[in-house]
Amino acid sequence: MPDPKNSNAVPDAYLHGRELAFIKHQLLEGYLEKLFMIIGMSSTRLGITELCYVDCFAGPWSDDSEDMGSTSIAISLQILDRSRQALGRSGMSLRVRALYIEKDKAAFARLQQFLFSQTPSGIDAEGWPGDFVALREKILNWCGTNAFAFFFIDPTGWKDVGVTMLQPLLQRQRSEFLINFMYDFVSRTASMSEWKEEIALFLGETVDVDDLHGPEREKLLLNTYRKNLKHHLPVEGKWQGRSAHVRVLDRQKERPKYHLVYLTTHPRGTIEFMEISENLDQVQKRVRASTKQHARIAKSGTGELFGPEAFVNAEEGHAGLSEVEAYWLKYLASGERRVGEEAFANLLEDTDWFPGDFQRALGSLINAGKVRNLDATRKRPKKPLHWEKEGERLQLTEGAK
Repeated sequence: MPDPKNSNAVPDAYLHGRELAFIKHQLLEGYLEKLFMIIGMSSTRLGITELCYVDCFAGPWSDDSEDMGSTSIAISLQILDRSRQALGRSGMSLRVRALYIEKDKAAFARLQQFLFSQTPSGIDAEGWPGDFVALREKILNWCGTNAFAFFFIDPTGWKDVGVTMLQPLLQRQRSEFLINFMYDFVSRTASMSEWKEEIALFLGETVDVDDLHGPEREKLLLNTYRKNLKHHLPVEGKWQGRSAHVRVLDRQKERPKYHLVYLTTHPRGTIEFMEISENLDQVQKRVRASTKQHARIAKSGTGELFGPEAFVNAEEGHAGLSEVEAYWLKYLASGERRVGEEAFANLLEDTDWFPGDFQRALGSLINAGKVRNLDATRKRPKKPLHWEKEGERLQLTEGAK
């Protein structure tokens, strides 16, 4: 993932209209490699012999280069290859496979040629022509039963990724999903009477948003979709379905374009995803600032004294410190609580706040003498809570009660 302080916010291949694809691909790259390493290193214990990646709407789109470097196809193959090699060096030998599905004939021809000439040695990759929905059963058969599978579902429309359409895949065990919830399209359609039935099928239930606008409308549509997707995830041991998301804004306007919805059944997945999303948040802000600056310069014909970083508000979009502090105080009001992996994932999912927001607020409360970490032997300026493994015990002080 790029350094948020780097002035080159967007690679050339993503300029002139593809900036949002860059955000999407950065998330895919940042999370997928970490995920496959975690699963791969635990594969013996989990009984997993294969790692599978499935791109349900592969393209390629808007990249005419021979190496297709700015497509999810090329990026995913690079990630799979790096993961396979790193796992091999650690003594973990797993089969790594990739499946790319595309119904557009011209795009599929390019896809096939690329896979034939560019697939790294040691990766089993194949492309299928056709409609993703019609191929769902075949996709599940391809995945088999001993593989962990990651599904990247990034359509050009919205109806194909409705809850009902995705249900057969969602019910597969040992799977995670990254789905593009095309909020801009869904929101504009949700109030049209002729689309009510289709929107209900897409969301998994009927909702009334006719009198809702802005954040309230966005929250209801997004959370309804997430809730009903999670409902179809299998229960794996003690783990239930979980969801997180990344909000991606329009390149220039102050409104959401889409949300990248993440689904898992493991609390660590939620935490890792949100940590990567927090890093990506700063990258997204720089991308938008750079895009706006280029538009201003093109319109005025003159340059600007300061670079795009001067227009980035690092705190924008984060929960306010006082709000998160109040949440912690209420959370700990009933007495000592141990906050480990599962509990911390619950906090993130319940609020949609970033991990850093919780850590900063907790650190502030500890410094103010209102909360103590019973398991910390020294002050930790950046990470006052270690949630890993069994976690740590937090307690309000007498001064906070």
